[in-house]
Amino acid sequence: MWVRKHPPGKALPGKETGSLPGAPNFSDAGGGLLELVMVLSLFGTLAALALALILQSYKGAQLRLSTAALFDSGTAALNQMTRELRMAGYPSAKLFTASAVAGSPGLVATPFVTVTAYDVVFQADTHQDGTVEQIEYLLPSGSQNLYRNSTLKNLNGTLQPSTVTTLLLNNVQNQISGTPLFAWSANPSSPQSFPLNVQAITINLVVQSSGNESGSLASVTLTATCPRMNF
Repeated sequence: MWVRKHPPGKALPGKETGSLPGAPNFSDAGGGLLELVMVLSLFGTLAALALALILQSYKGAQLRLSTAALFDSGTAALNQMTRELRMAGYPSAKLFTASAVAGSPGLVATPFVTVTAYDVVFQADTHQDGTVEQIEYLLPSGSQNLYRNSTLKNLNGTLQPSTVTTLLLNNVQNQISGTPLFAWSANPSSPQSFPLNVQAITINLVVQSSGNESGSLASVTLTATCPRMNF
């Protein structure tokens, strides 16, 4: 019988590694699994960082939108108060004859009736239609609502029932923070007593949002000085 001899110094097939040809290499499989775990871990870390950046950007956008809306509503209220306060005392008695004022005292507007840190009452013909109204801007104690009370003045000097409107709702922080809403300056040389001698009102309006999706509170401070016109 013919027998093939194996060359000397050569290992028989399957003897070099101590395993049979075609048997699975478990050491290689373990290395591949470790690499997969590392890749998944790295992907999870990158995904978490990307999500955090997206959320931060979203919250920033929401805060900017909330601040813009707060600024718009606060500015609208501030502009109305500024325009009307500058007309306090119009028309004055010097625009009428003494007999006209005596017969119809309601023709004349009293500049300031009440002036405190959170309450201002004055009279003016704000629409310039010959009708004087008494206007009050009021921020009640502990409240976040700014109100405007308007009362028409009859020609005999009496007042009609008032109409109340809300200028700002749930976001005025002056009472909460202890910041005066109104400040004033008086004319020391005026023969009239306070508050008739007040010549300017300064508004310091602090508004803050009640919260938004970003979880942050938007806050805006608006100021304006309203000098009384010399009518």
